[in-house]
Amino acid sequence: MTTPSDTAPPELDPVPTFTRTIERSLVHRAAVSEVLVTDLLRTGRETYVAGAQLPLGHAYFSDHLRTPVTYDFLLLLEAARQAGTAASHRQLDIPAKTAFLVSNWSIEIEDLDALAPGGRPGELHLTGRVVRREGRGGRLLGVDSEAVLRVGDKVVARSRIDVGAAKSEDYAKLRFLQRKSVPPLTEDLGPVLRSHPADAADVGRRNPANVVLGEPRHSGGTVSAQVEPRFENSSLFDHTYDHIPAMVITEAARQLAHLAGAPTGAAVTSCSATFTRFAELDVPLVATARPLGAASGAGHPAAFTVDFRQDDVSVGEITLSFAAAPAPAGEAL
Repeated sequence: MTTPSDTAPPELDPVPTFTRTIERSLVHRAAVSEVLVTDLLRTGRETYVAGAQLPLGHAYFSDHLRTPVTYDFLLLLEAARQAGTAASHRQLDIPAKTAFLVSNWSIEIEDLDALAPGGRPGELHLTGRVVRREGRGGRLLGVDSEAVLRVGDKVVARSRIDVGAAKSEDYAKLRFLQRKSVPPLTEDLGPVLRSHPADAADVGRRNPANVVLGEPRHSGGTVSAQVEPRFENSSLFDHTYDHIPAMVITEAARQLAHLAGAPTGAAVTSCSATFTRFAELDVPLVATARPLGAASGAGHPAAFTVDFRQDDVSVGEITLSFAAAPAPAGEAL
């Protein structure tokens, strides 16, 4: 798959607008307030330019303890997901009632300084490409997408998202065959009862509603915790799900990495995730983090791998890298 052009001057591309969001169904969102993409301009059969507004305050994406404040990597990844999803429907003729199932996604932050919010909502420019993956007879198997993300004239990140695709009726059959039963829905399960959730500050959050982990357990050089998100958190569960979505699993990896040694003031600079099975709602999902490589100059590990397992079977693995956390005021550098 060819990477979207990032060598041509940005002014040669059409300029997206930021006056209103696009139709929410195009990005698989129920709430208009959760739609980030404001414009989508076709530049070729598979290529596009999109605009997305980055909110200054968001109940989930802005709830962090980082200093200095920067737009979150998951906010950028969600903007890329929405843009790629909308382009898939508009440009690849994929029917609206098609389920997209994330098989892997990744993002590399290239300019953290350029992601510092200003006095107005940020304007993110995405130059991307979406490619149909087909089987015999042209049957749709999925979509592979890549995007270059810019703020102003600076490239701030690059993303890749690969998804499987299934018609709604085929999706229901797939879920039944894998489970040998009909999966429960988030709206049927109600609020999750968490007896000992992880401490919000320890996982880099202010609002306990955004904590997605249960009580952590340390063993040797690893940290484990059960993934226990709140289904009533409308940012993480914008609509009804029959599984734990990729966004929540990725957030769990970040939170567990903080518990494993990543400073809560440090921003994620890269994320690479692979999802191999559905994360079921009614089976304990256990995440285990271990540090990778050498510690940073401040003595903290700079990268972590987090494995997710249900019934001792892996459902996914995520690797995260963190920027060096700023030194406390008055501390010698």
